[in-house]
Amino acid sequence: MQMSMRVQVHPLSSKMSRGSLAVMAAWTRKTVVTDPWFLKAKKEGYVSRAAYKLKEIQLKHKVVKPGGRVLDLGCSPGAWMQVACQELGPKERGGLVLGIDIQAVCVPDKFCDTRVKVLQADARTLPPSVLIEYAPQGFDTVLSDMLHSTSGVNDVELSLELAGTALHIATGYFFDEYGEEYAQRVGFRHTGYLRPGGSLVMKVYEGSGTNDFMRSMQRYFTKVARMRVDASRSASREFFAVGVGRKKPLQTEEAA
Repeated sequence: MQMSMRVQVHPLSSKMSRGSLAVMAAWTRKTVVTDPWFLKAKKEGYVSRAAYKLKEIQLKHKVVKPGGRVLDLGCSPGAWMQVACQELGPKERGGLVLGIDIQAVCVPDKFCDTRVKVLQADARTLPPSVLIEYAPQGFDTVLSDMLHSTSGVNDVELSLELAGTALHIATGYFFDEYGEEYAQRVGFRHTGYLRPGGSLVMKVYEGSGTNDFMRSMQRYFTKVARMRVDASRSASREFFAVGVGRKKPLQTEEAA
């Protein structure tokens, strides 16, 4: 499985001149401070503009249920945890938001309460027992805004790797795709940690292979949608693959 921290800007080549670096830095600062979504997030107390992406998805597809259990993969800097906690409803309704990221993440103060937990971990090596510990009956929602450091080369392929990771954690996709050999290599088998009826949201870049990936989701969900959101940057190729109503898995036993 693949997982990486969320990165907002393109990595800079060591061959770039100091002048080029200065121009790039100035452009980035100008873009951020004039971005209406950034300014809106800062004014309303969200830690990033990504909050409005999930808000739009939630408005249309109701992926987070009141009192539900939410797994947020690649949770840094925490905007999706903020929105997910809000959608759980009042604290007395219960629920959980578990954020996982390869880098250390602090739970944002605003919009989050004690139902929000974070783990610094790599999903590629995360033991099934960890997820079972937090949600013994599984999660109602799996979210993934994971993104590799982008360079313009193989960005679509890398985004599909991360989306495949999220789909696998939710449904056991890799076991279906690669068979018993994969199960023997990792030393366990599971049918995913997303409960029947649950929802999955994943960031994907448009390009070669995305249509096939969307079709592969159909075996697991009663409804599959491709959604572009207003808060995405105008030049971005990103969209969100949404699976609603997870079908009951053929196998029900999960290895801890």
